[in-house]
Formats: sequence, structure tokens, C-alpha cells
Amino acid sequence: MRISRESDASQGEIINISSLLDVLFILVIFFLVTSNFEEQERDHKVSLVEAGEPLTASSQTDTLIINIYEDGSLILGDNKASLEQIESKLRLLRRANPEQQVLIRGDQRAVHGMVQRVMLLCKQCGFPDPRIGYAPLTQ
Repeated sequence: MRISRESDASQGEIINISSLLDVLFILVIFFLVTSNFEEQERDHKVSLVEAGEPLTASSQTDTLIINIYEDGSLILGDNKASLEQIESKLRLLRRANPEQQVLIRGDQRAVHGMVQRVMLLCKQCGFPDPRIGYAPLTQ
């Protein structure tokens, strides 16, 4: 039995999807630009202690990140800061946003006393549970 094909004229017009692809690429670019990547919170100069699962900043609330380098210098966000500057910033943030989180990232070669001072300072400023950042355990 022979099946007859309809002629090309009866199939209709071909749909041009090039404009749809343009819109798709624009949406992909928009989502990539507006995404919040985890890499932004890391300062690769800080060598973290290895432990279990990594603790990262929460994406739901803004997390203030305090980095402590091997030489004891402190970085608050992207700027070098002293303990007094960190204290004033913490007090302002606590009044403005009681849900504010603090993540302390101390270099594994940093003096433990500096990490302890920053953690105690956070608690004095009203942050009951400042978090300590660490790297995932490598095997």
C-alpha cells in the first residue's frame, strides 16, 4: 500500500524562531548577572581550618563576613578594619537589623586569641551566635 505525501505547499509556512532565541539568550544573561554566587563571600587569602560540612553565608539574610589573616589583620567585608571599627559597625548593624548574621573566617595559621576577641566582640554587640567559617574536609 502506497501512502501519498502532501505537497510542500499544503504544509504551511515555516515558523521563524530566531526572535525567540534572542529572548531566551537575554533571559539567560539576566539570570547570570543577577545571581548571587557563593564565590563572592570567599577571600582566598584566608586558609581555613578543615572540618566537616562547610558553613557558608546564608542567602536569605545578609551576612557580615569578618576575615582574620595570619598576621592578625582584620578585614570587614572588603576593607581593612580595627577592632574598634568592627565594634561600631556591629552595633550599628544590630540596631538596624536584629536578624543580621555574622561569619568569622579565621586563617588556620592566625593566632587563636584574635579569633576569640572578635567572637567575644560579636557577642558583646548582641550577636548571640556568631559563626565560624571552615573548609570542607579533604580526604
